[in-house]
Amino acid sequence: MNRRELLGALGLGATGAAGLVGSPADAGRQVTDAGTRATDGTTTAETTEGDGFDGIDSSGDRPFATVTVGSRAGVRNPENDRPHLVRVWNDSERERTLRLVLRRDDGGAALLDRRIEFPADGYLALRLLEPASYALTVAAVGGEAGTATGTATTATEAAPATATAGGATDGTVRIPRTLFDCNDSRTDVRVGPDGAVASETVTTEIGCPPAVVDRTFTAFRGTCGAADEADVSFGERSVTIEGSIRAPNPCYGARLADVAVTPEGGLRVTVAATEPESGFCAQCVATVEYRAEIAFRDRVPGTVTVVHRGGGATRRVATVSRAGTTTATGGSGGATSGTTTRT
Repeated sequence: MNRRELLGALGLGATGAAGLVGSPADAGRQVTDAGTRATDGTTTAETTEGDGFDGIDSSGDRPFATVTVGSRAGVRNPENDRPHLVRVWNDSERERTLRLVLRRDDGGAALLDRRIEFPADGYLALRLLEPASYALTVAAVGGEAGTATGTATTATEAAPATATAGGATDGTVRIPRTLFDCNDSRTDVRVGPDGAVASETVTTEIGCPPAVVDRTFTAFRGTCGAADEADVSFGERSVTIEGSIRAPNPCYGARLADVAVTPEGGLRVTVAATEPESGFCAQCVATVEYRAEIAFRDRVPGTVTVVHRGGGATRRVATVSRAGTTTATGGSGGATSGTTTRT
């Protein structure tokens, strides 16, 4: 199937909203229509089944209601932190009231605590807008209690992926933070006639660009000198930059001006010289040493470019690839040995 068809399988088509009962405990919840995102590309899928459940098989072609939890307003990188869809299915020949309790997986107050009247064989869509780890507890109201099992299915561009196990053991389905990335994903939850809960997760698996999750920056006291350079080292999920930026005098400082992931999946880091607070300083061209550490969620970029900004000019001082190739400007002339070239 192509990826547009997969999005339909993920339930990202238009949906209606109706049939909610009970009082909400979820501030900021709203009932909305789900949108459709068209994306080119092809996908293949491989399924690992567990307990006989491999996705909902409702006679309805759309959910009877859609509930949205959270807001996209505070998501720093929306295209790399897409929402996650959960579909809860009443696999029964009769109407039932199901209780849905949603919390962050680290505890805290319920984001959603609702008793919802489900039609026979009907399902509800729950859209989680904010990237986080969640725990969703589903139970039939009226004494039915069950256990939960789950599987995961991965749809992969270019080649099938091996499915991984998911689900829960006590009617609670866990949705990890890792599902919120550039891929489209969905978790199906089935409540059987006896109240037993099963789940399956499906996600496309295209290569996502690196996602910055944290950054630290330290600038040291300026000294007389003219160094204007940077060294980059790669960790498993982090990049460290140690450099020196040229400044008019030692009283200048430095700051991390920008950290940006390029469309090609590289990283561009800009360090800027800052003007001194005091008007009295040694009269010499200076250099300010600094250290920057940038952490990533899943993977580090393949290439890092460091740019220095100051005195009305912008200078690229280094471009370093994880494979070990470095191109640096702003230092002494000539080529050095190995994979490093300096001009």
